[in-house]
Amino acid sequence: MLEKIKSVLNPLINTDYDINVEDVITSLVKLCTDKILDLQDELTLIEHKDFGDIEINHEDIFYKINIKTQNVGKTYSFPNLISIKRAKDILTDHNNHIIYVFIEYEYINNMTKISKIKVQRIESLDWSYLYIQNLGKGQLQIKNIPQEEFLFNNNISREQWLNTLIEKGKEYYDSLILKVVEYKSDWEKDG
Repeated sequence: MLEKIKSVLNPLINTDYDINVEDVITSLVKLCTDKILDLQDELTLIEHKDFGDIEINHEDIFYKINIKTQNVGKTYSFPNLISIKRAKDILTDHNNHIIYVFIEYEYINNMTKISKIKVQRIESLDWSYLYIQNLGKGQLQIKNIPQEEFLFNNNISREQWLNTLIEKGKEYYDSLILKVVEYKSDWEKDG
């Protein structure tokens, strides 16, 4: 699936697009989404869920695809990826996959140019770039990495990555419990 997605997106690289600065993210995500949706003739079921969020069911295999953009002229930021519960629920079944499309672009002289497109499974995201943020039941996010090449780790198994997610989730919930106990204690003291 990664290769199919790459094959429809790679022709977008190094092409200038006349996109208004206020519409860059929306337009790039729509452009890539439309290209992925063009695969519908080859795939069993493809569904456009939300902005930048596509789900494909093909030959009893589920793919959740999410598109993230990054202006290379700005500080590196791909904030929210997925809730830790949703990631765990999806990845626990080996027929399910989470795929990210990372689009790096430049906006120069009123023109947008896609400089890189990286298509990767979530388990290739190195944990040194990831953290769990207090949003809902825990949100997996990428740390801000200014002016550094975003690297992927393809030398870790899905099982190892999932086990790390489970451990990090436990650590997150333990720290959350401690915070809530502290908040309650402070509340009672102020009472």
